[in-house]
Amino acid sequence: MKRQDEEIARLFAEDMEEAERSALAKRLEADPQALEVLGAHAVIEGLLGVALEDELTAERRHARLMEAVSRADQDEFLSGVQDKIRRHAWRNRIMAIAAMVVLGFSTWFFVGPGKVASVTRLETITWGGATPLTEGGELKPGTRLQFDSGLVELDMAGRGRMIVEGPADLELAEPMRSVLHRGRVLMRVTEAGHGYRLETSRGAVVDLGTEFGVSVSNEGVETHVLEGEVEAIPTDGAKVLLKKNDALRFDGNGSARIPADPGSFYTSLPPQRAGSPRAIHWPLEGAGSGSDTAELRGFPGGDYDMNSRAMEPGQKPAEVPGVFGHAFAFDGKGGYAESDFPGIGGREPRTVSFWVKVPQDFSLREGFGILSWGLFEGNNFGGVWQVSINPVEKEGPVGHLRVGAHGGQIIGATDLRDDQWHHVAVVLFEASQPDIGKHVLIYLDGKLEPISRRSLQELNTRTEGASHGVWLGRNITYNQSVPNHHDGGFFRGEVDEVFIFDTPLSQDEIRALKARNEMPR
Repeated sequence: MKRQDEEIARLFAEDMEEAERSALAKRLEADPQALEVLGAHAVIEGLLGVALEDELTAERRHARLMEAVSRADQDEFLSGVQDKIRRHAWRNRIMAIAAMVVLGFSTWFFVGPGKVASVTRLETITWGGATPLTEGGELKPGTRLQFDSGLVELDMAGRGRMIVEGPADLELAEPMRSVLHRGRVLMRVTEAGHGYRLETSRGAVVDLGTEFGVSVSNEGVETHVLEGEVEAIPTDGAKVLLKKNDALRFDGNGSARIPADPGSFYTSLPPQRAGSPRAIHWPLEGAGSGSDTAELRGFPGGDYDMNSRAMEPGQKPAEVPGVFGHAFAFDGKGGYAESDFPGIGGREPRTVSFWVKVPQDFSLREGFGILSWGLFEGNNFGGVWQVSINPVEKEGPVGHLRVGAHGGQIIGATDLRDDQWHHVAVVLFEASQPDIGKHVLIYLDGKLEPISRRSLQELNTRTEGASHGVWLGRNITYNQSVPNHHDGGFFRGEVDEVFIFDTPLSQDEIRALKARNEMPR
């Protein structure tokens, strides 16, 4: 075999080092006859590939070729091909094909693909031992995106937008292919990204024009379709077409359809705000006197002190040592506290922050609710705002932080039944139609808390017509006329330093609040 033929064979087999490719490219540029030989080989290679490839390979080949063409000087390319067609009517058909294949292959092999994505947003990232990324940074093929917690938003070079939720390990292998080793990915694909392939250890998902989410964990791999269609390809099974609201699980037992859960994935990131937030703060120093003085900034004035209350057989909150000064201890039997401050209403963004200590001998009737406000009515779904320790096993892990809105909830990944102080912040960020499952972030001890269970429920907190303002230690659903509430009416545990803001705080602001107990400016 001639050296030139051998080199071309190795080129198509992708068995050539970059230095060799560069040297070959220079020789071909200087030798039109050699370039024509390469074109002939490319035609044969391309035709054989078309004859032998399956549908997915064809999609990838077409995408690569079109991407290569789009990066070239298209006017010059088309002019050259048209000139060949005018001068050699029969031969030019082969040469036109060869020119396209040569252009695609030479751009791919010699130049290499450009960026596969760029970083548009980083939100509350903990990198662990991985190399940190920066907003605006470009990512090349082969980039391994690894982080312990947080959210990363990527622009896939015009092919779509991807939100990656940690803990995550994502390999951006090629412009039209990624490998998800761990974590959650939500991808909204543009027309240019149709056919995008996301691979996992259990199978692959190929976009057919859609918005879809894929999660990889120790329990298996799940694909959920939010819009459009995807083709799911289990490693050990047949292709499955999934449409909107369809979901499929891949695990060690094969694949199985499961109920779709669109709320499992973040579909947007919090917008970045400017200016100082309005805030109200209860230090919870006044349990002994029965009233705790409210500290306001920006909100209209009012008598918003936090006053101790009790129903039989409970007692008013007791004064105990807190993280900063003193704290309120709630007995879970009827003791609670109430302020006339109505809370944040409607769809408005907000942050609530406090310290909580949950006893190790927590009872299922003592989880609802640490903090709550809104109007609870049977058909008023989404009309309340309540933070609790989850006591309902069928809705998520017991003992974990829970944020509910009557009809939907999210539940964190950490068991808090350890009799230790933990700092909690819950953020609802701005959205036209905010949803408990898509637009709420939980921070535990200054870190973004993974969500173990979600359900969808649009939020529209009703403060007008409510018979009370903010409650501490009382279940928002508790009705005094029905004392034997099946989930319990009161929280047992200790609470300190409660803040409510009318804006989403950043992770840095939450960490500063945790450390210094001061309102962010």
